[in-house]
Amino acid sequence: MNSVRRILERAFPEQRELIVRSGDRVRYVRFGRPAQFICVAVLAGAVAWSAFATNRFLGHDAYVSALDVRIAELRDRNSSLEDNLEDVSGRLDAQRRSLSATERTAADLTSSNDALSAEITQLEARLSAERQRAGKLELAYLGELQARSIADNRADGLERSEQEISNQLAEREGRLAETVLERDRLNAEVARLENTVRDLNEEIGTLDYARTDLLARLNASEQQLRSAIEERLRVEDERTHLGAQVAELSSRLETIEDAQFEVVARLGEQADQSGEALRRTLDLAGLDVDRLLDRMARSDSGASGVGGPLVSIEDAPGSNLAQQIAAAERRVDDLASLQELMARLPLAAPLDEYRMTSSYGRRVDPFTKSLAFHSGMDMASRHRAPVHVTSPGVVTFVGWKGGFGKMVEVDHGLGVRTRYGHLSTIFVKRGQQLEFRERVGLVGNTGRSSGEHLHYEVIVDGRPNDPANFIKAGQYVFKK
Repeated sequence: MNSVRRILERAFPEQRELIVRSGDRVRYVRFGRPAQFICVAVLAGAVAWSAFATNRFLGHDAYVSALDVRIAELRDRNSSLEDNLEDVSGRLDAQRRSLSATERTAADLTSSNDALSAEITQLEARLSAERQRAGKLELAYLGELQARSIADNRADGLERSEQEISNQLAEREGRLAETVLERDRLNAEVARLENTVRDLNEEIGTLDYARTDLLARLNASEQQLRSAIEERLRVEDERTHLGAQVAELSSRLETIEDAQFEVVARLGEQADQSGEALRRTLDLAGLDVDRLLDRMARSDSGASGVGGPLVSIEDAPGSNLAQQIAAAERRVDDLASLQELMARLPLAAPLDEYRMTSSYGRRVDPFTKSLAFHSGMDMASRHRAPVHVTSPGVVTFVGWKGGFGKMVEVDHGLGVRTRYGHLSTIFVKRGQQLEFRERVGLVGNTGRSSGEHLHYEVIVDGRPNDPANFIKAGQYVFKK
């Protein structure tokens, strides 16, 4: 709890001064702690509302685009269904014509089958009659032979001509052979007709199966046609409903756009005001802000490449709001760049508690008692007080350096470095990446020093600058 309280007290001091310079006049505007809380809350609320409004707007835009895509898909499906409907109708007519032809063929085959059945019945009757005649002839022939044999036996001494009996016997055998051939021919004809009837029955069964299949396919086509019609009606209803939704959303979008236009404009103005305040704060340190921002942009460009074709949104729905948002985003980006720049600059004091014993610039040297140039700022503090790095950076030098004694040099990028001299103990090593307020060592009395203190320097582009200006500028900056 105490640590949080100390952090809040450090972030929000009792009095915070804002320097307003107009020509040769300099005014100091003081803000109390409640006023600081209110300013930070208002700025955070504005940023949050801008993010929320932008998100809602982009979400509505994406929803409307999705609805347009959905309507286009439904139109394509409607066209496809119409094509399928025409195809199904054509196939249905063809199947109906095929079914009619099949029914006529089945009727013809049934008539032919009835005729063949009648012919087979007649042939069977003829075959039965011929079989009866053949049986009768055989019985008569056998009886006649038996009678003749008996007569010949009774008539002792009666002589007949052997040639006459042979002729009669040959005649009877010829008639019997003809009867047998006729019977075989009739049997073969009956077998052929039976095969024909069996083939016709099989063909009739095949036609019945084909007729059943055609009827089933016809029913399926009719069901598919009804489904296609129902789907088309449903698509029409859905398209009408979606059109009404799109009109309603367009109206709501215009209302939201009008409300957000003013919010975005206020956000851009607040970002401009905050950015101008930060620039005035950096002017206190005597820095060329534009040059430092350009360096930072070039150093960060390799980590986040962007690009792509230029597509204008001037004719798109909501283009006015989109352009206003783009302008506000540029202002917010400028403000974010300034805040990022301030986070990289050494605007804090390296000691929690100190008193300045020697300032930057010309002074009387404490050892030679002659006029000399002091390239930094001497800060006295309690014994072995911790020395903190004043902004993130990389350690470039650790060790003994002439009159500095034990010294640490940190490169913060953008051509800015800081030096911490006369240390008694060093906690870092060369090449180490340091975070803001990380300890680099302890206050000492090493090197060309008359007592325990910290020699602190700020170097920009190889030239020393007054650290007091950086510390003073940092008093108006809220650091995370």
